[in-house]
Amino acid sequence: MSSRISLLWIKLFFVCAILFIMPIYYLLTGTLLAAYLLAAGMYLGLYFSMPIWKGKWVAYALASVAVVMVQHFILTPFDVLPWLLVYFLLLDGMQSSATKQAVLSTMAVLLPVMFTISVLAVTDLFYYHLFLFIMLIGVGALIHRYYRDNEKFDREWKSLLVEYRVLKRQVLENEEVARVEERNRIARDIHDSVGHQLTALMMQLAVAEQAAGEEKVASIVKQSKQLARESLDGMRKAVKALQGEEEQGIASVIHLIRKLEAESQMRVQLTTKTGVLSQPLSNDHNIALYRFVQEGITNAMRHGSSKEISITLEIIGEHSFQVKVENKVEFPRHVEEGFGLQNMRKRMEGLNGRMEREVIEGYFTVKGIFPLKGVTY
Repeated sequence: MSSRISLLWIKLFFVCAILFIMPIYYLLTGTLLAAYLLAAGMYLGLYFSMPIWKGKWVAYALASVAVVMVQHFILTPFDVLPWLLVYFLLLDGMQSSATKQAVLSTMAVLLPVMFTISVLAVTDLFYYHLFLFIMLIGVGALIHRYYRDNEKFDREWKSLLVEYRVLKRQVLENEEVARVEERNRIARDIHDSVGHQLTALMMQLAVAEQAAGEEKVASIVKQSKQLARESLDGMRKAVKALQGEEEQGIASVIHLIRKLEAESQMRVQLTTKTGVLSQPLSNDHNIALYRFVQEGITNAMRHGSSKEISITLEIIGEHSFQVKVENKVEFPRHVEEGFGLQNMRKRMEGLNGRMEREVIEGYFTVKGIFPLKGVTY
């Protein structure tokens, strides 16, 4: 925006300078000066009112006519300064991203000037101005192409920006749905299994307390009952806490990386290939992705020889999602699958996918691949 305003001021300064210098240079007085001021005012009014013209080529044609009138009735076709105003109109008319408008503006400027050119046909100035017109039309064509390509890139950039915002909002919404579903599932599992067992235990302890004859046995049963009650209360608090703290999916992967880098000296490079952020994932996909990355980072921190971890998310063939965690190891060796790697494998197999691991050139790489639809090849 600021560049356009600066360009407008430059144009205003150039036009006003030419119009101001012309009567001084050619010593215009009396009726000629009055006529010149009228033509100059017409030129300025037409040029700077062009933004409100529906057909700008009409304004260019009238401004060109004003210059031709100055050349034939006030000055002569051989005077140089009026030609500068014509050349200015010619270049300015081609500063448009619309090809049709640029062509119409060019023709609107050239047609009135043809009358002046015909007067110069028998002089050397004819070839001089003809050469300048051809050169300026070529320069104007390049300017037009620049404006057209620039507007095209600007439209594409704005389109990509809007798409990015929509996709970002979609990702955040998907992540929120995934968090809610996972929290509810865990809370339901804990409540249905552990809660039921603790409740049954309390009932059995209550019966035992009533049936116990000895005071010592009754005291032990009473303590056990109190412990079961405290365990049940703790379980309920844990279920309640799950309603606001569980995070899953790509957004939580980024949050996990930020937290890790803030709390330790680890440096994590996250790379998302084309299509990853726009790919909708189900709740199960989001959970498996988050846990896979979490366990992969933990494994790299424990067994890696460097403080750098590389994580890559990629869509393979539009049908599979791949997550890769890579870290440097000092002594390449056969890696036994411990509890962490086994869990990572189970996460992928639970989605009909697979896990691959390898040590190549001092780097330990673990890949998780799961299908977006159907079964992984």
